[in-house]
Amino acid sequence: MKIVVNTAWMALMVLFCAVVSARTLIYDPSANPRHDLAQAVASAATDDKLVLVVFGADWCPDCRMLDHHMNREPLKAVINHNFHLVKVDVGEKDKNLDFLAKFGNPIAGGIPAIAILDNRSTIHYVSDAGELASAQSAKNEGLKQWFQSLLGTIDDSESGDSAR
Repeated sequence: MKIVVNTAWMALMVLFCAVVSARTLIYDPSANPRHDLAQAVASAATDDKLVLVVFGADWCPDCRMLDHHMNREPLKAVINHNFHLVKVDVGEKDKNLDFLAKFGNPIAGGIPAIAILDNRSTIHYVSDAGELASAQSAKNEGLKQWFQSLLGTIDDSESGDSAR
C-alpha cells in the first residue's frame, strides 16, 4: 500500500511539474528588448502604427491580468489596430534596467508599466506613476477607453495624423 501511495504521489508531482513548465511565458526572460524594440519601430515605419512597450514580469498578477485583457475584445482590437507590441521582462524589478533607463524609470510606480513610441522612436507616453499597477481590478472596456484616450492625446500632439 505504501508503494502505491508513493507512486501516486510521485506521478502527481511529475504532472504538476509538467503543467508548470508548460506554462507560456508572457515576458520572455531571454528576449533582447533592444532588438525587439528596433524591429517594432521598423515595422511601425511601414504601417504608421505606434509601438507599445509593456514592462512586466510573469510573477506579477497585475501584469498577467493586463496581458489577459490585451488579448480579449474590445481592448485587443485597439491594441492590434494601433500598436506593435514589445514586452520587456523586468524580473524582480532588477532586470533590463539599462533598457528601462531609456524611458526614465517607468516601473517606479509599479508594474505593469508602458511606454508608447512612434515610428521615429520618439517617446510620447510613459506610465511612470503606476497607472496600470492595479490591472487586476480593471475592466476590459475601461482599459480600452484609457488606451483610446492616450491615442487621442498622441494624435493631438502630432501634426495632422488623426487616423487612429
